[in-house]
Amino acid sequence: MSLSGIHVLTALKFNGFPLRSSAGMTKIESLTIMSKLIEIQGLYYSADNGSMVFEDVYAEFYGGERVAIIGPLGSGKTTLLRLFLGLYKPQRGKVYLFGSDTGVLEPSGLNGLRQRIGVIFEDAAVISNLKVVENVMLPLQYHTDFSESDMMERAVHLLNYVGYRGDIWLLPGSLPFYTKKAIAMARAMALDPLIMLYDRLTEGLDSYQSLQLLRFVDEFHKKEEKNRLSVIIVNDEGDIRDMKLDRVFRIENRKII
Repeated sequence: MSLSGIHVLTALKFNGFPLRSSAGMTKIESLTIMSKLIEIQGLYYSADNGSMVFEDVYAEFYGGERVAIIGPLGSGKTTLLRLFLGLYKPQRGKVYLFGSDTGVLEPSGLNGLRQRIGVIFEDAAVISNLKVVENVMLPLQYHTDFSESDMMERAVHLLNYVGYRGDIWLLPGSLPFYTKKAIAMARAMALDPLIMLYDRLTEGLDSYQSLQLLRFVDEFHKKEEKNRLSVIIVNDEGDIRDMKLDRVFRIENRKII
């Protein structure tokens, strides 16, 4: 999997995404018609040193939801992200991604599923020896048959979408941390994924920068009538006060509650 997280199978229009409406539905009613995109059943996972990270965990995540997962330092947030992506396999129990058991899939099958997921890592993980626009084009080069001009158009559109106004041909190493996160967000959106995973998106940013990125999260969540699942992983309650969320989970005592 490339650092972008990545997704999808078809070429997409770049503009004019209509908004989805669920007016009149309760949250429970809405969930019943949404697809279950991630499911955890009886998960047990321990670290290499033998310490138990997760114990008998059950959770379900649905298309259309904006979900936060709160956990303090060392609670297993990064491990959970890797379990979602099939990078770690449960020692007991199952993790289903788009209905497929990640524990039994071959690498090619896992890679296919990962192309439907966008990931923004805590440290942004932009590639320092690729230009800004090349970072965003990377998943398109690997996973589409777009022409070079179409890839460029898509990448520039997404950079504009997340507020990048600098030189697209700069190397990103010297750019501010907020700008790197915006570039990483554009890259993760490149293939219009069904699942977006945000790992401590606002960590290290000031209030204004955090609000800007959260606005992009909300707008992208509602685009294309995708019933997209957005999962935001944070350290504590204070990190979610400005977020629009449907549900909040907590990692406590090796469980997700």
